[in-house]
Amino acid sequence: MRKIWLELDVAGTKDDEAWNGIEKPKGFIEAGILTPKDSPCKHKTKKHTKGEWREVWVQVEDPCFDDVVQFYKNQESILAVETED
Repeated sequence: MRKIWLELDVAGTKDDEAWNGIEKPKGFIEAGILTPKDSPCKHKTKKHTKGEWREVWVQVEDPCFDDVVQFYKNQESILAVETED
């Protein structure tokens, strides 16, 4: 298993809508959404504002790693993709 780190644009969505709206690619095992220390979400019922993003770590199966990285790079709501080697 390998990890991929993503920056997910959450502007205009509520809660985890932005993440839940992304199809999970083949090889996906699990993920966790983190709140950046410099961008804490202080609203509970309103939509996220422009510029808000979340860090997401994704665990994937080794044989699918390159395909999953490319999959996330092609997603409009993903601002950045980093890998852990």
